[in-house]
Amino acid sequence: MSRIQDARRAMAPLPLRWLLPDTGEDRKLLPLDADSVDTLVVSLHPHLLREFSNSPYEAAALLWLVLLNAEQHHPAGKAKVRNFQLGFLAAPAYFLTPGEVLEEVDRLEARGVVERVGDSGVQLNPAAVRLLEYREVPARRRLEWNAERAAWAGSAMPAFPSA
Repeated sequence: MSRIQDARRAMAPLPLRWLLPDTGEDRKLLPLDADSVDTLVVSLHPHLLREFSNSPYEAAALLWLVLLNAEQHHPAGKAKVRNFQLGFLAAPAYFLTPGEVLEEVDRLEARGVVERVGDSGVQLNPAAVRLLEYREVPARRRLEWNAERAAWAGSAMPAFPSA
């Protein structure tokens, strides 16, 4: 996305509020660390990823809020991202100024993905996104993940050096 497109999008009216129906479809489950059973899992409404494909900055801001929530409510170390899909979603956040992040949070609020709490806080809408412990993931999905890990012949995701 070019900066001209970003500016046009910023000048456009806020998006309509999404109604996130319970469609019976499985939620998109993305573990923060795909190789660990002691990790947190981001649970997204099935329509969100499709909608965010045209709004990468909103997706990045939402994931940033999810990670802040993880750091606040869970022991240190569990909020470390070692999942390529989540890293890809979060990447645009590194190119946003704090003001642009707040603008994206306003857009998320207009869509109904987050709700304001007090003057400066937001709360995640559980119909849109939830943060789960690994043990809260349905057993069927955990078995599928284990089978996928056992069948994977490729290299493991590299560990990035810490600063």
